[in-house]
Amino acid sequence: MSTRDLAKAFDLVATAYDATREPADRATIDAVATVLRARGARRLLEVGVGTGRISLAFAARGFELVGADVSRGMLARARSRGLDRLVRAVASRLPFPSRSFDAVLFVHVLHLLDDPRRALEEAVRVGRLGAFALLRPTDGRRDPIEGSALDPRRIVYDRLAREGYPRPGRGLGPGHRERRLLEEEPPDELLVVGEADVTQPLSHRLDLLAKGASRHVVGIPPDVLARAVAEARKAVGDRTVRYHRVDALAVWNSSLVPGRRARCGRGGRLRSRTGAPSRTGARRRRGSSRARSPIGSGTSPRTVSSLRPPRSPPRRSSRRGRGRPPTGS
Repeated sequence: MSTRDLAKAFDLVATAYDATREPADRATIDAVATVLRARGARRLLEVGVGTGRISLAFAARGFELVGADVSRGMLARARSRGLDRLVRAVASRLPFPSRSFDAVLFVHVLHLLDDPRRALEEAVRVGRLGAFALLRPTDGRRDPIEGSALDPRRIVYDRLAREGYPRPGRGLGPGHRERRLLEEEPPDELLVVGEADVTQPLSHRLDLLAKGASRHVVGIPPDVLARAVAEARKAVGDRTVRYHRVDALAVWNSSLVPGRRARCGRGGRLRSRTGAPSRTGARRRRGSSRARSPIGSGTSPRTVSSLRPPRSPPRRSSRRGRGRPPTGS
C-alpha cells in the first residue's frame, strides 16, 4: 500500500481504531521493556505510533517516547491522549540524525509497508541499538481458520467482491506478511516475549469488521457491509477457533549493516539472550513436536527465549533426488 493510501486509510479509521483493537497485553509489554532496559535503552522512537496506546504503555514504564506516523488522524488521537512529542513522517525517510534514539520500535506495523527493508534500514540508522519489532511468527500451530472457507473475513470479502468491490489479495493478511518478512529479512535475534492458547468465537472477528476494523472495508457503504457481515454470521454460526498465539520481538542491527554478519539467518542457529545456542530452536530443527518455548501465559519478563524464524518446507519431486531442496536455496 502506498504511503498516501496508507495515510488516507488510517485517517478514516482513526476514531474507531482503539475500540476495534485488543488492549496491549501487560505481560508482553513488560517483557519487551525488560529486553530494552537490559540493553541500556531509554529514549525510544515508535514508528507507526497510531493513537499512542503502545507509547503510553512504555512511557508509564519510564521510557522517553517520540512517535512518528503518516496519518494526521491517528496523530491527532495520540495528541488528545497526552502524547506531545509527535511527528508526521514516512518510515522509509525518518527526519532524524543518525543515532538520535537508543532504539526504534515497530508494533505490528512492518506488514503494512511497501518497503519494510528500507524502513528497517532507517531504524537501524537512527537507533543506536537497532530496530525492534513486535510481531507474531508461527511455531507450527497457526490459526486453522485463517484463509479457509470458514474464515469470516474471507466470506465478507467474497460477498463484497460479488457486489463489485475489490477483493484483498489472498494470503496477504497481517500474520502472513509478518511471517514472510521474517523469511525475507531474517533478524539478528527473535525473542519470544509472550504466548497463549486462544479460544475465540468466529463471530468476534465479524463484530470487529462490522465496526470498520479493517482498512479493506473503509469506504464500503454501511448497508452493503451489513449484508456481507450478516451472510458471514449465518455461515460461521456459533463456531469457535482455538490456536496458539506467539508474540515475539525481532531485532535487526548487524544484519542490515554492510560488512557485518547476522547472528541468525535463514536456516541458521538461533541464539538466546545469553548468546548460547537455543535448545528450543535445536529441538525444532530436529522435528520434535514437543519442543516449546519455556514461556507460557502470564509470562515473567525474566524468561525471554529464542524462537526459530519460519521456513518454507523444501519442495518434493517425483523424480530422482526427491526431498532435496531446489537448486540455489
